[in-house]
Amino acid sequence: MSGRKRTQLLFGHRGNQTAGRQEATNIEVNIVKAKQDTNSNDGMPAPTFRGCQPVRVNEFKPDLNRPYIVKGLLLAGQVGMFAGPSNKGKSSISAGVAAHVAMGRDVGETRVNRSAVIYVAAEDAEGISERAYPFMSNAPAGSAPFEVFDLALDFKDKDQIADFAEYATASRVRWGCERLLIIIDTYNLSIGDGDENSARDTSLVVGNAQWLAKTTGAHVLFIHHVGTNDNGRPRGSSAMTANVDTLLTLQPAEGAGSENVVFVVQNKQRRIPKGAPIAFRIEPYEVGFDADGDKVTVPMAVPFSPGSSLVPKQPQKRGGTSKEAAGNERAEDILRVLRDLRAADGGKWHTPTAIRDLAGTPFNDARRRSADALRKAVKRALDALKDGGKIEANAQGGYRFASSNTLPDATDCHGTLH
Repeated sequence: MSGRKRTQLLFGHRGNQTAGRQEATNIEVNIVKAKQDTNSNDGMPAPTFRGCQPVRVNEFKPDLNRPYIVKGLLLAGQVGMFAGPSNKGKSSISAGVAAHVAMGRDVGETRVNRSAVIYVAAEDAEGISERAYPFMSNAPAGSAPFEVFDLALDFKDKDQIADFAEYATASRVRWGCERLLIIIDTYNLSIGDGDENSARDTSLVVGNAQWLAKTTGAHVLFIHHVGTNDNGRPRGSSAMTANVDTLLTLQPAEGAGSENVVFVVQNKQRRIPKGAPIAFRIEPYEVGFDADGDKVTVPMAVPFSPGSSLVPKQPQKRGGTSKEAAGNERAEDILRVLRDLRAADGGKWHTPTAIRDLAGTPFNDARRRSADALRKAVKRALDALKDGGKIEANAQGGYRFASSNTLPDATDCHGTLH
């Protein structure tokens, strides 16, 4: 083949080359003009890609109040994984944390935002309910929205996850909560016919979980096992560690007094700094006696601060919150408690102590200071609600939701707390 013919086959005729260069030049000119037009004030709309526009970084400002479920641990709209060895307290901790979230109670010294909880327990649904029982047994359902599903989702099936997203959103709205925690237990039972060692299957599963988190605003937390040879990482494909936003592992404690003590260690946080490990003591909680007269207990994960270098710093006070705003939040929380009690018992009278035990997130600062500070904060909220005619009080010191008030429908969101 001649050199001339070879040149034509590879690059085309010279005339075509000239036309191609002219076309490329025209494209470059148009791109420059488009940039000039976009930066001008002539009102021309910015281009989009399949309906989406990019973020202009020079106009971006970080969110100083990142929406959290458990502060410094679980952020809303993200996917996490909690991995640990079997029979070391993993289920007790996940159920206990879920109960704290549903009631709006801080986990030890870690702040919590009251959120609706949906626990999909493919492995042991009754066991999860048992482990949550010590925290939830005295709480009316409306005051602590915590549901357990005895089924397995298939996170490889996008249609099934889309259906579940609709349910999860409707459930959150029904309970009057702004935020949502979805726990999937266990990962291995929630991937259909997928292989946890396959990077492709893992990426598909986590991708669908990310879609679920973004669609519902929830934190989606997978419960998983650790590897046989490495208890510091999840079992299976390394794509799990790479793709999730938060990775927590369960590690036993060492040293004196370490019996039945474990730590939740933060191995990865995508958007926030990794915090110190959180300590839990797994204790038996007595629930009664069986027909043979033998004591019946369930496991209970109790958060505590060990006397070691792992103790987290005392939380700083929130900035920009006035006493008046804090008082309003507390009054709304107590009104929520009494409204939920009214719906559950039809209007019985309740003591300040019983109401105080059900108070949620706005009272955590007072709860940390002392029992007397909590008592006074609840009393101030009760007095304010009574003066406003929203609740009633009797001569014996009992309180209830005012009979003149209308209870909200199941789909009403006015009980929302932040």
